[in-house]
Amino acid sequence: MKPVDFRNITWDQLHGHLAGLRQQVYDAFAQHGPGTTREVSERSRISILTLRPRTTELVQLGFVECLGGSDDGREAVYIAVPPDVVRNRFEYWRRQPVQSEFPF
Repeated sequence: MKPVDFRNITWDQLHGHLAGLRQQVYDAFAQHGPGTTREVSERSRISILTLRPRTTELVQLGFVECLGGSDDGREAVYIAVPPDVVRNRFEYWRRQPVQSEFPF
């Protein structure tokens, strides 16, 4: 997506991406997080092979955040972001002027 595409997307369109497996994984982080993908996978009984790629997608969409590393430093710890926070952030960034893809 180009910056202008993100600016032109609506909240309903963005929120619409939170469906199916993404919704299940989001719910798992909301109910069983914060935690690593391995921990949330085990707690929620969602396959790690399903959970990890959906986690990446949710991070990109802003519905899940990385809190930092686990105690052993080998994995990242993630947490679900409440939908009202995601929406507020979305609306804030949507109001910002679109930056050139090539700032030089």
